Amino acid sequence: MKLGFLNACLMDWTPERVIRFAYDEGFDAVEFHGGPGYSSVSWKAVAEGIEDPISAALKQYGLSIPAIMYGALPYLDPDPTQQEYAVNYVMTLIRAAHRLHIPVVSTFAGRRLGMTWNENIALFAQVFEPIAQLAETLDIRIAFENCPMTHGFSPATNIAYAPAVWDAMFAAVPSKALGLNLDPSHLVWLGIDPADAARHYSDRIFHCHAKDAEILSERLAQESILGETWWRYRLPGYGQIDWQRFLGTLMDVGYDGTISIEHEDPVWSGSEDKVIDGLLRTRDYLRSLL
Repeated sequence: MKLGFLNACLMDWTPERVIRFAYDEGFDAVEFHGGPGYSSVSWKAVAEGIEDPISAALKQYGLSIPAIMYGALPYLDPDPTQQEYAVNYVMTLIRAAHRLHIPVVSTFAGRRLGMTWNENIALFAQVFEPIAQLAETLDIRIAFENCPMTHGFSPATNIAYAPAVWDAMFAAVPSKALGLNLDPSHLVWLGIDPADAARHYSDRIFHCHAKDAEILSERLAQESILGETWWRYRLPGYGQIDWQRFLGTLMDVGYDGTISIEHEDPVWSGSEDKVIDGLLRTRDYLRSLL
């Protein structure tokens, strides 16, 4: 397995700077944020072959890009204009990935509030069938991250957060181009064993995020599981996940992709120096297990 990181924690850096840093610090790969918030890259221009701010640096430093990640797209929005925007945007990312020889585009599945799960799955099928067809045509895989995407006390806005839903999604759109960006941090606070999920869905894991979650037991006792401040995301090794078991399971089932650090740890945030310190601590920790 390769070790990399998602550049969302260093969004002010150009692709060349991110790739050079990754090379200098001994990483194998960089996962790039595919949203409009990363202003250093116009993915539309990349998709259309107008510009390529990435390939030269990749070639110079010998690194790879395992995935482009942009989750928060309104695929199942009741507004057809928003839904069309989401579909067109992810199709642009698929075309850009094809041009740059990036194998995976990672995203969320969305959710329409006020509809049942079965209704959401039916809508998911309508929206993602043409997306899956394009991905198959261009030999790109779509990896759904399993983040529930809750905001405050609202319900999950990404249906792709649990195994039962994954089964329903893959049955509704039976394309081998659809799979998972498995992020164990979300599973652990949802009460799902990350290693078991890795074993049971080994053929659908297209990408993997390295992020931990810390359960704050005193807050949990006050809020119950319906609260939303009783856990926080941490860098691997600072939370509840048994990384030796999780990574060992991935190795056992034959996952040979990238373990990509997603840095959302509040302890190692607040300044560029702290972010970098957190990345390098995590690099050392995960290297000891890979």
